[in-house]
This record gives sequence, structure tokens and C-alpha cells, in this order.
Amino acid sequence: MNKLILSIISGLLLAFSWVETGFFPLVFFAFVPLLILEKNLSLKRKNSSLYMFGYSFLSFFLFNVITTYWIWNATIVGAFTAFIINAILMSLVMVLFHNVRCVLGNKKGYLFLVFLWISMEYLHLNWELAWPWLTLGNVFASCPNLVQWYEYTGVLGGSLWILIINLLLYRLLVSKHMKDILIPCVVFLIPIAISQIIKLSIEKNPQIHEEVVIVQPNVDPYTDKFNRDAQQQLDDFIKISRTKITPKTNLLVGPETTLQEIIWENKITNTESIKKLRNLQKDFPNLNIIIGSTTFKYLGGMKETNSRKLRDNTWYNVYNTAIFLTSDSAISLYHKTKLVPGVEQIPYSFILNKIGDFTVDLGGASGSLSVDNSIDRFEYKELKILPLICYESIFGDIITSRESNVIVIITNDGWWKNTSGYKQHFQYARLRAIEQRKTIIRSANTGISAVISPSGKIELQTNWDEEIATNSLVSINDTITFYNKFGDFIGRIFSFVSLLLLFTAIVKNKTKKIPTS
Repeated sequence: MNKLILSIISGLLLAFSWVETGFFPLVFFAFVPLLILEKNLSLKRKNSSLYMFGYSFLSFFLFNVITTYWIWNATIVGAFTAFIINAILMSLVMVLFHNVRCVLGNKKGYLFLVFLWISMEYLHLNWELAWPWLTLGNVFASCPNLVQWYEYTGVLGGSLWILIINLLLYRLLVSKHMKDILIPCVVFLIPIAISQIIKLSIEKNPQIHEEVVIVQPNVDPYTDKFNRDAQQQLDDFIKISRTKITPKTNLLVGPETTLQEIIWENKITNTESIKKLRNLQKDFPNLNIIIGSTTFKYLGGMKETNSRKLRDNTWYNVYNTAIFLTSDSAISLYHKTKLVPGVEQIPYSFILNKIGDFTVDLGGASGSLSVDNSIDRFEYKELKILPLICYESIFGDIITSRESNVIVIITNDGWWKNTSGYKQHFQYARLRAIEQRKTIIRSANTGISAVISPSGKIELQTNWDEEIATNSLVSINDTITFYNKFGDFIGRIFSFVSLLLLFTAIVKNKTKKIPTS
């Protein structure tokens, strides 16, 4: 088959298997055309690496564009940057695999592909250009009953499952021994069976419940959110909240950057916004509040990495913040730590600092933000709340070793407009619920607000473009999962083995070139 067609088929299979885009089983076949292409290229050898990169880039560029086209709505430059960088990273994996297989042979070569791909995904979770939206294991977000074992492996376990089945199907196709079809079938079915067993055991666990009110203000981020009067927006928020709050309500959750007043952290109790929320709490003495805001910290003459100049030799930090107001008048602040590259931070600013003025301005918390945190969760009485702000919710490992009994996600998904972007973001939250075995309380300004059970089941959800407050009894539990303890251990192990195999291939290749005397 024509190599160009094989390249396009792989890209389309990946794209149309994706969350809210297509049919997930296609992902188990998606790499097969590329593997056939790679084998054909290895027979010619001349410039094969260059061709491998070109064909792979086409596949992965198609994959990125079709699944994350919605970035375009916020930033054209950012969209193409994401498409290209992601496609390059994925293509480099295929090129390295191609070269290592030619040196080490089929067995170690295909093994290297699995290890290297997952190493790349692990890197993409942990560097300053992090964009793990298309980590292969995310594809199961809309069918969480298949991957209840993510509480042990996280999404990288799903990536491993996908890659192994692709290789087994490729081997079956090449060998034409149809009797071997049993092996990929077993590898496909065993994780699903394990998932069902785990799910049954989870549903039997006793739960404690708390009453929660979630508010979706539905303020358009392109027209109203950063242009309307800040106090009028807060008044509207409080008005809609009151329609659902009862004397038994324990927690009120509002989305990212709900508060538009300029809030200096050292003077936070004196702000009009906090005073209004405290007045709401006076009417409901049991009420605790989590709400999003952009906050500012005065530093004086002490400059930090992403500090901004207030005046000569005077600096301040800007944060994307979740504010926790307890019913006993305490205030806690959590600062977003996983920042969106090019929007909330300049990646590798010591190199790229000169282009700081070209970050995408999405209003509110954008430009080079700071990330320091003195806390990693909110606590009050029986509540141990793990807050995640927007982009943070696609990083499973960010929650590692942070004990909690419920997770709260606050976000503003209106930037992507009515596309698959906000739907994908919502579905990914279901995987966080499974990994941690915690209820997710999700408040989105424009998007989908929801309550998600520890098994990833959607207990309650709102519609797109809907102004609403809704209440629910949510379960809280102190379960600590294997993944919570050890995080992306698969990524760490596979990265080490990848380097080992790559080093072996380099040494063997150099040894071959040394002439014997």
C-alpha cells in the first residue's frame, strides 16, 4: 500500500478514536499502518529516517489538528505551536524506534517503541512545554468502566495497553498466522475483566455524604467576564447561589476567576468581594466557600522568577487562585501550579524571556504567573479538599501524595466555545476520580459543571451555555490508592529502560563501524 495513504490512515484512526470525536476501539489499530510503513522503509535504508519522520509527522499532525482544533478559538499561534510541537515529539519517537530496531532487531526494537512512547508521554507531563492532552490513555475517559485499574497505573497504563495490542495485531497481520489471534483477544479482555471486578468492590464501600452547591455563572469570557463590573458579576453569582443553598449546605463552589476585583493577598479580608461572601455565610452558618480569583502578592524589593514590576525596585506576583472561606472566618489560598504554556507562563523563561510580551492574553489570570504554594489542600473539620484549577485537572500525577477526601475542580472552559474541547476537558476529570477514588466536584464558568463518583460515573451534570446553580449530596472518603502513593511509576521505569536500550543501540552501532584488524 502507498506509504502516504498508510500515514494518513494512522492519523485518521487516532483522531477518530478520540474522546468526543469518534469510536475508541479504533485506537487499538491506529499504529498498525505506521508499523507497516516503517517496515517498508527499513528495507530501503537510504534516507529512511528522514522519510520516517515525514510520514510520522503527517500522521500525528492530522491527529492533533482533528482532536484539538478548538485551541484555534483562543489563539491561532498557540494552536499551531501545540500541533507542531506535539507532532514533532511523537514523530521523533517513531524515528528513534526505526533506527534502534534496525540495530537491535525486531524483538528489542518493538519493545523499545513501547518504552520510548510512554517515556515521551511522561516527559510531556513534566516539562515546561507540558501538553498531555493527547496521552493515549486519555482515550478511555468517556468509557471509564474499562479502566478502573487506573487507580494502580494512571493513564500511562492505558497507553501501555494500547501499544501492546497494536504490536500484537501488527505481528498477526505480518505473520498471517490467524491461530495467534487469541493472544491480542486475551490481552484486550483481561484488563476489562479486572476493571469490572474492581468496580464491584468499590460500589460496596460505605460512604459519608455532604451537601454541596455548584454554581455555573455562564459569563462569556470573550465579551462579559473581563469587561462587566466586578461587583455586579459577584452579585449575580450570590443571587443564583441563594436559590439552592440550604441550612444543611456544607460547601459552595464557584468557578475559576469568578472574582474580578483586584485582590491583594495581604489585604484580602478588606476587599468588597470577600465581605459580600462573608455576608452570605452569615445567613448560612455551616457554609464553606471555594471560589476562583486572580490574586496579587506584594513583594517589596524582593524579586522572584515570574515577578512583575510595580514601580522602581518594587515587585509583585500574580496568581490564578482558589480561595477557601471557612464558616469560622478562616481564609486559605491555593495557587495554580500547572500553568498553560504560552498563556500563563513563558516556558524556559531564562531562554525565551524576551518574547514575554507575546503571551496570549485571555483576560484574568494570563501572562507569566507565579506558582508558589504554602498549602496543597483545604481543610476544615471533616473536609480535606484537593483543589485543581482548570489545566491542572489533566495531570494525574499532580495529586500524588496529596491526601484528601474530595476533589474540587474549578475551571473556565468558555475559551474553546461550543466545541469538543470543553467536552474532552470534562471527560478527563472522570479519570482523576478513578485514579484517586474520590468524588469530583466540578464548577465550570461556561462548560460542564458536574459531580463525578469515585468510579468515574457522572452523578450530575449541567449543560453548555447554561446559567445554573445545582445542589447534590456528594460522598467523601479517605481512600488512598496505589497511584496516589506512587504516581506515574510506569513513566519513571520506562524512561530508565528506554535510555538503557538507546545506549545499547548506540554502542552496538558504533562497534559495528569499528574495522577489525
